[in-house]
Amino acid sequence: MKRQIKSGELSLEELFELADREECVAQMRAYDLISALPAIGDVKAERIMQKAQIAKTRRIRGLGPKQRAELFRALVR
Repeated sequence: MKRQIKSGELSLEELFELADREECVAQMRAYDLISALPAIGDVKAERIMQKAQIAKTRRIRGLGPKQRAELFRALVR
């Protein structure tokens, strides 16, 4: 999964749709998802998480609509 995210084969929107259907994706930590994206390192991932008010331990399933919207604003260009 991380390989598909890192290579850009899987978009952020597709990942959230997949999380609604697949338990293994829903259980993934949001931090792991963000840091796996191309051109996002650990420091940038932490800044994005803080700005979106997402705890480092939060799982994708646990993200609220505002947090998801903030991630889209920060990551989708």
